[in-house]
Amino acid sequence: MIVSAEEAVNIFYSLPAEMRSYYFHPHYVINDAYGKEELQPVFFVHKNAECIFYHAFHLGKVPNTSYFDIQSPYGYGGPLILGEVGFIDECIQKYKKWCLDNSVMIEFIRFHPLLKNEKNYYGQVFENRQTVYIDLTYDDLFTQFSTRVRRAIRKAQANNVKVVFSKSEKYVQSFFAIYNDLMREKNARDEYLFNEDYFIHLLQSDNTYLVSAENEDREVIGAVIFFASGHISEYHLSASNEEGKLKKVTNLLIYEFGEFIKVKEVRSLYLGGGTDGTYENSLLYFKRGFSKKEMPFNIGKFAHDPVTYENLKASFVERNPQKDQFILFYR
Repeated sequence: MIVSAEEAVNIFYSLPAEMRSYYFHPHYVINDAYGKEELQPVFFVHKNAECIFYHAFHLGKVPNTSYFDIQSPYGYGGPLILGEVGFIDECIQKYKKWCLDNSVMIEFIRFHPLLKNEKNYYGQVFENRQTVYIDLTYDDLFTQFSTRVRRAIRKAQANNVKVVFSKSEKYVQSFFAIYNDLMREKNARDEYLFNEDYFIHLLQSDNTYLVSAENEDREVIGAVIFFASGHISEYHLSASNEEGKLKKVTNLLIYEFGEFIKVKEVRSLYLGGGTDGTYENSLLYFKRGFSKKEMPFNIGKFAHDPVTYENLKASFVERNPQKDQFILFYR
């Protein structure tokens, strides 16, 4: 059944701490749709005693049709399920019926590597790339880091970089400016572009942290947005200017946040993967310097109306052959 955001919050917090990634929190799901009129946050929930089926997603209109699609918010999503086989099967059937009743044609899911929530998925699952996480149960996080990461952290410290935990206007606006400059420099796709209101709303939550690096003149030269919920913390977005890159501030920010959050009973700091699935990817190489612990990132696809989906795709790809590998080929 579809529930309100308030009800969904209660269900979210009834999940075990090891399942409560902030990417699945109703506040994040709502915020990620902020300013995107074509997307509606939806919470499909079924609860029976200790059994829970919780699926938070975005419902969107398929352009130039009467159909809709379902996709995860930016980051990760998919059903979180607690229960026996009978309960799971019942919930999946109810969910599929709701989708058909509401003209949902296709869904695209990004599963969370630490939650492994693809294991009960009812559609196709594809491994996409490797991701990295830091085990925060270590007394000394430095023991997990490579020599190059340790050197980078010491370089930032030697350059008198100051680490600031603050969500005040100065730091939010500084991050917004540095992040946008970086995205323009990289010619980033639209999915990586956010307006200032997005960051303001995102950082209102107690589950979000903005950790900034300042130089000796108190100028912000880099920052990272982290999440923490239950036993899981996550590296969400980061950016540095040229000075910040030279002084290796991102290495220091990840280390300082890990030390800060581990005392709050958080057991892992998830860093994510590279910008593509290749082993040589430079971002993946950077993240592998922090830990040897890796998990695969999987995506999922399920066509609720396969005939309509395949016919629409065949027609679209004939005109746009470069879109053939995309599940939501029309976006």
